[in-house]
Amino acid sequence: MTENDFDRTARLWLEDGPTELSDRVLQAALDEIHVTKQRRAWWPARRFRQMNTPIRIAVAAAAVVLIALVGVNLMGRNGGGVGGPPASPTASPTTAPPSASPTPAPTVAQGSAPSSLQPGTYVAADPFLVQVTFTVPAGWEGNIGGPFLVNLDRPDGKGQVSFSISPALYADPCQADRLQTQQPGPAVADLATALANLPGLQATTPTDVTLGGYQGKQLTLTAPASGSGCTPGPDGYALWQLPLGAVNNLTPGGSDRVWILDVNGQRLVIDSQVPPSQTAAEVQGVLDSIRLAPLSPSLSPSTSAGVSPSASPSGS
Repeated sequence: MTENDFDRTARLWLEDGPTELSDRVLQAALDEIHVTKQRRAWWPARRFRQMNTPIRIAVAAAAVVLIALVGVNLMGRNGGGVGGPPASPTASPTTAPPSASPTPAPTVAQGSAPSSLQPGTYVAADPFLVQVTFTVPAGWEGNIGGPFLVNLDRPDGKGQVSFSISPALYADPCQADRLQTQQPGPAVADLATALANLPGLQATTPTDVTLGGYQGKQLTLTAPASGSGCTPGPDGYALWQLPLGAVNNLTPGGSDRVWILDVNGQRLVIDSQVPPSQTAAEVQGVLDSIRLAPLSPSLSPSTSAGVSPSASPSGS
């Protein structure tokens, strides 16, 4: 290649080469960066900037030198002279394919009516104040009632697990006409003791327990099949009411297992009525699968509802 060839190549590069990238091209490149999955970078990151004339001349000169070097190398390979014998081909390094991200568990829908759940693992979170992960077998339904209630059950009534936050206890489960004037304190033990002392019910002594990775208390409440002077409502004995009005009832003669957990300062109540023997194993399987995690403190029972416990019982 002669000196005139070098000059001609440099001039053509300077005259025809782009001086800047259009906004559209730049934005398309940035969009591609944002949507492309991460992978090993083979080259340093590129910056799209306008080049001034001295820099362009320097780049052009470097490009011409590179062309000359490539030409000399090729001549050496073809003639066996300066370049020496052709190098033995080497295999290109291979990279392992990117590992697939784990498929996230489906979420439980929010709404007043439960929806059917396919067998598998689910997550119930926002607007509920604790992230609850669990696994259900075939034939279960579930829904998020709002910030204070997640409910799982079998349509035939032979299995039930619910998650509650901020329950207000009734003064007398036999007569669901008023709540306790003095509600339990904020500790797990406060609520466990108050539940064990509800009138008209039998209760086991609260014991220490771990469920879903968090510690708390567990007790079992049992309602009488019938009682003198006791007139439970149509849904049974009223245990507690949630801030938006949902009520947890215990059927006459039924038993309710209750876990009270401290999830990073958020008191969570999990309860499951004792199921028939033919479904006890699958209910226990749901309980054993529970995993809990606190959500961001942006929502709290004192700020997210703003509704008194006397609200309509259709809410949670």
